[in-house]
Amino acid sequence: MTGILTRGGRTVTLTAHKAILSGAHHGNTIGAVRESLAAGVPRLEIDVHSLDGGDYAVFHERRLEQETDGSGSIGSATPDDIRRARFTHDAGDRPPLLGEVVEAARAAPSVQVQLDLKDWRAMPEDRLRTLLRLIEPVHDQIIISTGQDWNLRRLHRADPDLALGFDPGHYIDYAIESDFFFLPRTIGAYGYRDDHPMALGKTEDVRQYLADRMEMLAFQAPFAREFFLSYGLMLQMLDDGFDVAALLHERGIDVTAWTPDYRGPESLVALDRLMAAGVDRITTNTIPAWTEAAG
Repeated sequence: MTGILTRGGRTVTLTAHKAILSGAHHGNTIGAVRESLAAGVPRLEIDVHSLDGGDYAVFHERRLEQETDGSGSIGSATPDDIRRARFTHDAGDRPPLLGEVVEAARAAPSVQVQLDLKDWRAMPEDRLRTLLRLIEPVHDQIIISTGQDWNLRRLHRADPDLALGFDPGHYIDYAIESDFFFLPRTIGAYGYRDDHPMALGKTEDVRQYLADRMEMLAFQAPFAREFFLSYGLMLQMLDDGFDVAALLHERGIDVTAWTPDYRGPESLVALDRLMAAGVDRITTNTIPAWTEAAG
């Protein structure tokens, strides 16, 4: 089955990052979404952001000019602005609207659709209502993930049955992923980026520090069914003797590692470590390459 990988007696599910499967389509496009749906991948992931109006855009960046011929903040754009915009990499295509993705997903009920919510600000009620209305036809296929736990809390209050996932990378991480803006700002005493007071000085074993921090983060989003962790962060924790997947599994929380891609045989080392640690899912841009190399 496309997106299910068994290796060394362990099985992991592969998620199509930005809905990319074969690589024939750019990520976060309706072509990529339709290809992944048609192939029956277990899960596809797309980035979404609320709009000034009755829909959401499938879009990763914060400003239209970063990927399209439009301009301005994505949160201030209207659905008509999105319909008029054209990708800079393909003048014949535009960012999809979430309503269009939902309509396509109705024909593939076995595919789970992960919406990685990019709104940073506290979401007002009208935008929450719009999101819940849009996904209602495929409610049971949806999981919404975000690093903004304040918005997860709003979503959970509005719909306690909605599947939610938390990425705690704003609170603890390892590598700096962006030169423009990143959180946390501080390299703490244990070698992780962590602005929490516990990271000001080394007062305990690093494994206990990591266990304490992850437990705090689990309490921060107690309704999260899944945690989404940078695979680099997970590997560093393993190097420090801490199995974060085991701690989360004890609390009934699934674990996704993002976003290791297949770059050659050396990539299998990281894959084997993640699978041995018991991750449930791996988000990747290279599902066919992983399948061929590791299957």
